[in-house]
This record gives sequence, C-alpha cells and structure tokens, in this order.
Amino acid sequence: MVVAIGGCSQQPERVRSANASLPLGLDSYFERYCDYTGGLGIGFVPSHTYDYQFRQHLKATHDPELKRLFVLQHLHRDVEFALNDFKAGIRRTGKSSSQPLTFSEWQSTQERIRSQIDDLAIYVAFTNFASVQHDPFTRIDPNLDASWIDELRGTLRSVTNAPANGELLKQTAAEP
Repeated sequence: MVVAIGGCSQQPERVRSANASLPLGLDSYFERYCDYTGGLGIGFVPSHTYDYQFRQHLKATHDPELKRLFVLQHLHRDVEFALNDFKAGIRRTGKSSSQPLTFSEWQSTQERIRSQIDDLAIYVAFTNFASVQHDPFTRIDPNLDASWIDELRGTLRSVTNAPANGELLKQTAAEP
C-alpha cells in the first residue's frame, strides 16, 4: 500500500538546461538544415512547401537527441557529396555546373571536410544513430559506430595523398 501511494505521488521535476548537453556547433548545423530552402520550389511544389514547413516546426524543438539525429543525417550526406566533388577536384557553382578547384580552394575544401568529419565523430559519440538493430542471432560489433567515421577519414586521406584532378596539379605548379 505504501509503495502504491509513494509511486503515485508527484515526483520532483528535474530542471535541466536544454543546451547543456549539446555538443559545440550542433545548433548552428541544426539551424542551417532547418532553414534550407532547396530548389526554391517552396510555394510552387507542394512537397517542397510541406518539407519546409515541417523543418520550421522542427526548429522549435528542445530535444537534444532529435537535433543530433537530424544533424547527423544531413551532415553525413553533405560530407559524402563534398568528398565526391573533392575526389573529382571540382566545386559546385550550380545544380549542374562546376569549376575545377584552385590549389587554395583545394586546401580550404580539405580542411572544411576534415572539420565536418570531426564534427560527425563528436555527434556520433552522443547517440546510437549508426548502430543497426541487432537480432539475437547476430554477433554485435562494438566498433560499428566508429567504423563509418573511419571510412570517411580514409576517403579524405586517399584524396589528399593522390589528387585525381590533373588541372589541380597544373595550378599547383603555376602558383608561387
């Protein structure tokens, strides 16, 4: 009887700052991804409009785990696209246009991608986003969460060690 009464009594509410547990930079990524306007089909294409409205409602959340998962999904995709462009030695100037990277652009792109991969590693440490649902018959791999970050770092290193774009090598020799 005492357990039932004690269990039903009002529990003290924990006061916690919503931003206390957020890793550095997560909010800026979250704001940027929520404010993304895409191909500017907002108002003309219903799916773009509804997606944008959803992200505007999502922007009001105070749930740190939801923010982390949203940023992880979008940041991972951005890193993948950036690595593909970096391998090709190009920078995007439009939806279907690009220009070859200069040596200084190549260096700044390399640093930006490295920073984004480091951010991914920090954000993964706070969640189980990369872990797949394990069934009882599957052996659990404790290094699964870190392995996809290592793959991205390895891809960046491989591009760093052997640039694929011949134009970049010509520009490197021409710059003082």
